[in-house]
Amino acid sequence: MALGPRDNSSAVMLTGWDATELQNHKLQDGTTYDTIAAQLSAGIGALNIELTTGLWGSLVSFQDFPDVEYRVGSSNGMLEYTEYGRADSKRAATEGHMLPLKAWDRRLGWTWDYLRKARMPQIEADIQDGIQDVRDRWRIRILRRLLQRGDDSGVSAGLGSSGYSAGFATTAASTNVDFDPPDNAGTTFATTHEHYVAIAGGAFTNAVFSDAKDEIREHGHEPPYEFIIGPSDETTVRGLSDFTPVQESLVAYGDNTSLAQLGVEADANGSYYIGTAHDFGIRVVRGVPQYYGFAWKSYGNLSQRNPVRIQLTKGQSRPQVMLMTDPRTGGSANYPIQSLMLFLEFGVGVGDRTNGTARYVNNGTWADGTAT
Repeated sequence: MALGPRDNSSAVMLTGWDATELQNHKLQDGTTYDTIAAQLSAGIGALNIELTTGLWGSLVSFQDFPDVEYRVGSSNGMLEYTEYGRADSKRAATEGHMLPLKAWDRRLGWTWDYLRKARMPQIEADIQDGIQDVRDRWRIRILRRLLQRGDDSGVSAGLGSSGYSAGFATTAASTNVDFDPPDNAGTTFATTHEHYVAIAGGAFTNAVFSDAKDEIREHGHEPPYEFIIGPSDETTVRGLSDFTPVQESLVAYGDNTSLAQLGVEADANGSYYIGTAHDFGIRVVRGVPQYYGFAWKSYGNLSQRNPVRIQLTKGQSRPQVMLMTDPRTGGSANYPIQSLMLFLEFGVGVGDRTNGTARYVNNGTWADGTAT
C-alpha cells in the first residue's frame, strides 16, 4: 500500500497503545515495552512544560495563524469641542508581517532487531538524546530571531512567495516591512528607528545597559526589564560598577550588603540570573554568543505583549511535541514502538517590534549573532 500525506494524520500516539499488549514484548534485559512507553510519556510531558516556562515563558506568546498586525506612526490628536461643530472621525494606521512555520522531526530509529537486543540504559539514553535535540532546536530558533536583524522570507520558511517575517524596529534599509513606531508621550519616531545596536570596544559596559533601558522605555514599556548575555560575558558584567549580584546559596552575607532580589536557581534550560543593572534582571543563557545581548520587558508568562511570537500548528494554543510512528516508514503491529519519532511544528517571529533591543559590543557595525 502506498503511503501518502494522510499518514501524517494517522500518528500513533501514546494514548493509542495497549498496555497489556506492550507487556508481551521485552528488551534483552527483560524490560517490557510498557515501561518504555511510560518513560516516553513522562519525558515528553515534562518537555512540553519546559518550552512554555522559565526564560521562554517570559519571552514568548503563541498563536495558530500566520499574520501579525500592529499600530504605527502618529495619531492625529483631539480637536477642541464646540457647541455646533462636529468631531472628525479618524483611524489608526497599521502595518503587519507574517510568522514562519516549519515542521521538525527527530527519529529515534528503533528497529525490530535493535529492540530485541537493546537494554534499558540504551533506551533511556536514546530518549534523553531525542528530548535534548528538541530542546536545542527550540532554544536556537528563539535566540536566532533575537539576534537577527533582517527578515525571514520564502516558501521554505512557510511564508509563501512574498511574505516576510520582520524583526524588531530597524531602519527601513534593513527590512522589507518598514516600521514607524507609534508615538509615545510626546516622543515621535521614524522608519529609521533602530533597535539593533552595534558598539565598538569588545566588552559590556554600564552604558550598554543604560542605553538599552532608554531604548525600551521610550516606547512605553516600564521597568523592570530582562537582559540576556552569554556565558563568555558573565565575568565582565559581574565586574561593572552598576552591577548588583544575586544572593548565592553557599555564601553568608553581612547586614549591609545589597543583593538583587532574583531567583538563584537555574531553570530547565540552564539559564540563570546573576544580578541586576539599570532595572534589568540579567540572565546568563547558554547558546548566546560572546559580545551579544538582548533586552526586553516581560509582561508575564506567555503574555501576548511579550516580544517573541511563535506560530503553532492550527488548533494548538501551546507547543505539543508529538510522539508518532514515522509515516514514511511505518510501524509494526507486532513491535509497535519501532520507527518512532519526535515531531514539532513551530515558527519563531516577533510580536511587538518595540519590545526588544539587541546589542553587539565588539564592532561598530552590526552583524547577526549565531546562536548555538
